[in-house]
Amino acid sequence: ISVGKKRPDDGLSQRRNIMTLPIHTRDTAAEAARPIFDAIAQSRGFVPNVYAVYGASPDAMSGFAGLTGAFGASSLTPAEREVIQLAVSVANQCHYCVAGHTAFAAEAGLDGPHVQAMRGGLDPDDDRLGALARFARKLTVDRGRNATAEHAAFLAAGYAPEQALEVIIGVANKTLSNMTA
Repeated sequence: ISVGKKRPDDGLSQRRNIMTLPIHTRDTAAEAARPIFDAIAQSRGFVPNVYAVYGASPDAMSGFAGLTGAFGASSLTPAEREVIQLAVSVANQCHYCVAGHTAFAAEAGLDGPHVQAMRGGLDPDDDRLGALARFARKLTVDRGRNATAEHAAFLAAGYAPEQALEVIIGVANKTLSNMTA
């Protein structure tokens, strides 16, 4: 790309990481992070790269694992959690996470047309999931500001007020992994 020319914004294909972080193994991770590596490997069978980048910082790795665990234990269904993760990853233009959550969404039972719509930045063709996607997207894009209408639609779609906090946890968690993917 020539100096002074602006890159075209064509969505996910133009996203560039702002930093390169090493992907640690158990052997290269900080000693205090190794028990966390072991626990993740025990539960998942391996340590995904999204965790391994935190290997140099036991506190960061522990915090990310804790936030991921809290989101996974929320009252939201697996399909609803994938709606959030796809909405956030698309909004943050993280092609790596969009690809991963496309597969996870299918495993969670999200219909293919819903997933394809979300990959294109659109809402799923379901009132409840659409309200959830809009709320998560608004929290991501506007960093929690001016989300009154989206929050009201989220509640009107049948979600409980405390579930808004679970959406916030999901947005925070996915934003962290979008930054390091």
